Amino acid sequence: MQHNRRHALSLVVASALWASAAHAGLPEPEDESLLPSLDVRRATWIEVEARNHVTGASGPAAVLFGVVRERASNNRRASLRVLCLDGATTMHVDADGLRPGPWAVSIRVSLDGSRFVAASWQPSIDGGSLELSGDRAVSFASDLYGKSELRLAVLRPLSVPLLFTFTVSGVEPGLRLLAERCQWFSGPALGDASQ
Repeated sequence: MQHNRRHALSLVVASALWASAAHAGLPEPEDESLLPSLDVRRATWIEVEARNHVTGASGPAAVLFGVVRERASNNRRASLRVLCLDGATTMHVDADGLRPGPWAVSIRVSLDGSRFVAASWQPSIDGGSLELSGDRAVSFASDLYGKSELRLAVLRPLSVPLLFTFTVSGVEPGLRLLAERCQWFSGPALGDASQ
């Protein structure tokens, strides 16, 4: 009888914790003047030559650093990478401790302070980042044109959300080489891809 009571109590506590985390709201933005990664004057797309160590393919990449916040006082550096390897575009969001694993996670996206809307990012093959590939990556990159801020919320079961914030100003010159090399212009104009 004692064992059944403890088991029932454990089940109730676990359910309550799950329910509160599952319905946790998005973290509130904090004073961004304290986050140098979000200073528009210092946020820069960094162009590099990337290499896939498995296939040997190489191509242009652009990296932008931002921050990820799990709780109000826990900020870590995050990165947004856009790659063009073997003519294919991929976009990755990375941060220490992200590890979404092989399962799908719920993602919400906000551009320039708009309301958060559902998005469909997948865990990467190694399970260490979130990614978009192909036309979906190109379309999302085109949505960044003319914008200044990207917020991406990762809603995880049984945990608080992770909020990624990137100052995406300057995306046009930052991704120009990738657009040319991956032939983004062969489809709709970049500014029209989100419409």
